[in-house]
Amino acid sequence: MEETASPQGTGTPRQQPAWRSAASTNWRVRDESPRLEQPANKPRYGAGRSNDNASSEDAAGTRLYVGNLLYTAQKADIETLFTERGFTVTNVNISTDPFTGRNPSYCFVDLDSADEAARAISELNGVDVQGRTLKVSPGVARRGPNQGPASGQSREGREGQDGGREVRVKNYDRGYARESRDERNTEYKPTFDRWSRNDASSHWQAPQAEGRRLYVGNLPRIEPQSALDEEIQSLFATYLADEQITPTAVSKLVSPHTVRNPTAGSNLGEPGNLYYCFVDLARAEDVDVVIQKLDGQQGSWGGNLRVNRARNADRKVTREQGLRQDGGERRSSGGASAWRSGSRDVRTEEGQQ
Repeated sequence: MEETASPQGTGTPRQQPAWRSAASTNWRVRDESPRLEQPANKPRYGAGRSNDNASSEDAAGTRLYVGNLLYTAQKADIETLFTERGFTVTNVNISTDPFTGRNPSYCFVDLDSADEAARAISELNGVDVQGRTLKVSPGVARRGPNQGPASGQSREGREGQDGGREVRVKNYDRGYARESRDERNTEYKPTFDRWSRNDASSHWQAPQAEGRRLYVGNLPRIEPQSALDEEIQSLFATYLADEQITPTAVSKLVSPHTVRNPTAGSNLGEPGNLYYCFVDLARAEDVDVVIQKLDGQQGSWGGNLRVNRARNADRKVTREQGLRQDGGERRSSGGASAWRSGSRDVRTEEGQQ
């Protein structure tokens, strides 16, 4: 093909326009250079983690994920749900709140064989239990000793296990909200590991009845639960180091109560650091010491604490778990048919100081 001369007749070949695409480096050019084999993508939520310490039972596919549970269901309820239908349960891994008795709406169940696990999925997935459609699917391998909760848990259960942990604080000081975010890489050890301990029920009523439960108020909105737990641990380490008093359990953050009558003179309807939590101690004689040392002290967010004895902090768990007021065993327990329907989460004045 002959070249066309320029209009000026110089004989210079016509130059192609400098298209934008020609200057771009974002072209998909096939790279023929040798490269190492890339590792497979890491599954979300650690579902594909391998662990040398994982049991052979897990590798054989005997672990199940059981979801959409009633929040009031306990380990015994889960065991009975399976054993009543002829399954052999070797273990139930469930997180139970030591203050409310609630679970995160799911758990992990280990059965005797892979055949039983397959049958349980076929027979129990989709079954209606007290108005909740049960979700049963293959679980994931347990993590080894001292490696935290099982893989596949919620964000709260995985905090601090895969590197940094985000801490979010919404401070309502001076009447307006200021939110801060921080990344922490320090090792975190919960005061009460809900996934590895089986004695949550011992905290439901005993600390309140024995006078070992504290109310800690004037808190900002601290998230997630691990950040609140760390904050309480830090306060004890700062102001009670000489006394060597440490908390045995820290509740989740409780939102401020809604004021039903704003004209009553209460400021609870106004923005402010009005969140609170409950803290259990090992000995009742330490309560007054902690109140004296912590009440009025400054937290990391700049506000002053309000610390007092907790009142009626066990009312919700007593109602939802069917407990006796004298701290006795649950009035009804056992089979799935005896599960209590979840109580409507209505905020009451329990624990308010």
